[in-house]
Amino acid sequence: MSSNKEKKTWEENEAPLGRWIGAAAYALIVGLFLGSVLNWVVRILPVWSEGMFLAPWKGFFDNMSLFSGLFIGCVLGIRFVCRTSLRAFLFGRGRKPDVKAALIAGALMFAGMLAGSVPSMKNYALDNTDATVIAVNLVFCLAFTWIQTSTEEIFFRGFFLRAPYKNEVPQLPKGLLFAFISSLLFMAVHLANPEVTSQKLGPDLVLGAASYFVSAFCMYICNLLIGGMEAGLIFHLINNFFCFFLVRAKITALTTPTIIIDNSETSTGVTAFIVELIMFAPPLIYLIMRKRRQPRSDS
Repeated sequence: MSSNKEKKTWEENEAPLGRWIGAAAYALIVGLFLGSVLNWVVRILPVWSEGMFLAPWKGFFDNMSLFSGLFIGCVLGIRFVCRTSLRAFLFGRGRKPDVKAALIAGALMFAGMLAGSVPSMKNYALDNTDATVIAVNLVFCLAFTWIQTSTEEIFFRGFFLRAPYKNEVPQLPKGLLFAFISSLLFMAVHLANPEVTSQKLGPDLVLGAASYFVSAFCMYICNLLIGGMEAGLIFHLINNFFCFFLVRAKITALTTPTIIIDNSETSTGVTAFIVELIMFAPPLIYLIMRKRRQPRSDS
């Protein structure tokens, strides 16, 4: 009887704000505990020593083990604190994810990313030519990158999309305030990355930090436009897969044996900021035009 009442409550979009705050806190506490345990197990494995085959992935698995615990914490918090499914949380109860639109937007974002990276390509060089290493890195990236990106999307977009609006994705411009707040938090968490800390005080430092805000804000707005979280999930996955498998910066928070390395001496904050603007302009334009073409009753 209790479960039926809870189900009806969720279908009527009446989730109390306190439940979402509680779910986020639960996910963080339980996730950090589980992630720390997994991280400890990974670190004591005798496979990361210099010269061993898996040594290049030490940082990757160090990171992914922590995010695996956080992802489990998110799923448990959403399921048992908010009493809804992960699917309903990500895409809305009774709503079919618009995978086609999200994939088109993701392809446009990737095209924008390549276009914005053209000036840096003069610094590109092969990082790995070993087919075995490339194949193994592809498997690892496909198997684990989505865990990191999905966890960040849940924390920085998901809880902010759901909590203020009683489990519904709001229409623009209603969602702009929380898009701004969540993007500031996303930027703040990433300020410790070497892409930012390697910069001296000046435009590169300021715009390098601001590039994280731009990417977070654009992903949030794309989620509002599409009506669920599928856009942000795909964007984040494409971006990190590109960095973990295809091209890595010489200065980066997480290194893997990518195919190409950008040998720029420092990461340039101005360049990063411009690239973020160029890569998100095409999907934003596409989703805005698509939204305008939809009948008013579908919005």
